[in-house]
Amino acid sequence: MSRKDAECRILAAAKSLFFEFGVAAVTTDMLAKAAKTSKMTLYKYFPNKEELLEAVVSREVAKIYEPSKVEVHSQVDYQNMLQSFCLNIVDIIFDPKVVRFDQLMISQALSNKEMSQAHYNRCYVPAIQELARLIKTGQEHDYLKALQTPEDIADMVLSSIAGLTYTKALFGFTISKEKLEAKVLSVLGVLFSANDVPAQNNTQQVI
Repeated sequence: MSRKDAECRILAAAKSLFFEFGVAAVTTDMLAKAAKTSKMTLYKYFPNKEELLEAVVSREVAKIYEPSKVEVHSQVDYQNMLQSFCLNIVDIIFDPKVVRFDQLMISQALSNKEMSQAHYNRCYVPAIQELARLIKTGQEHDYLKALQTPEDIADMVLSSIAGLTYTKALFGFTISKEKLEAKVLSVLGVLFSANDVPAQNNTQQVI
């Protein structure tokens, strides 16, 4: 078996076991059996469980955002682009795999703070920074007349996405994504209320 094949089997087994039993409960024997490999091979590629967990997260976790590539020529274009960006975040963070990874990282927060923080920095900070950049661009081109700083506006908008509703999702409640999308559009509507052109409720632009 090649190194690549062995690592893929081990990572797939680890992901399944971590999700089902939690990191602390998973033993080397369980991992070796699920991956259909020896403990010697397991230790060869992943000397400890912390390195294995980090490899699982690095390999599987979804990116929260993609930088906007939409060309903006008007205020309406800008509003549609910003709506698309925010609704795209809703789509991604409510993916069951992303929710499960967040649950896994929360469970590790006390015992492995560095890894949990790295997960946050890798997945969420780029989304915050990109949204703040888009807001700053809108203000500079007078597409957005809100007076708050880009960082404060980004925090307000993302709080409407990843606030109490997402916390409920982390605790296993069934959440209506449609209701959250409507809430996000409402927040953006308030944000754009100072502008001459009202925010559009639907957009075909893709981030």
